Amino acid sequence: MLTQLTENALKFTRTRDPAVIQVWAEDQGAAWKISVRDNGLGFDPRYQERLFNLFQRLHSTDEASGTGVGLASIRRLILKHRGQVFAEGQVSQGATFGFTLPKRSPVPYPV
Repeated sequence: MLTQLTENALKFTRTRDPAVIQVWAEDQGAAWKISVRDNGLGFDPRYQERLFNLFQRLHSTDEASGTGVGLASIRRLILKHRGQVFAEGQVSQGATFGFTLPKRSPVPYPV
């Protein structure tokens, strides 16, 4: 998950000089919040809900390669482990993507 978010940050900052990518974790009490911020292409916040859907892309393949599967895969895995995903961004001003995971699961994970 963290690898995928970092790879996305690298992909969307390839035209930036310098590219700036920040990765951090926050203790939120019952959960950990992991975030990856970049100064890349960003996205229109009106379409934020589409980002984690399968095969959804907000940029052309000329701007950034990919199939639209990565963020959907992250979402599926995080939700399975009772976490949440998030994305914040502005066009041409970069984006922050991340997830939260509970420190302890209240019930056993589904098999």
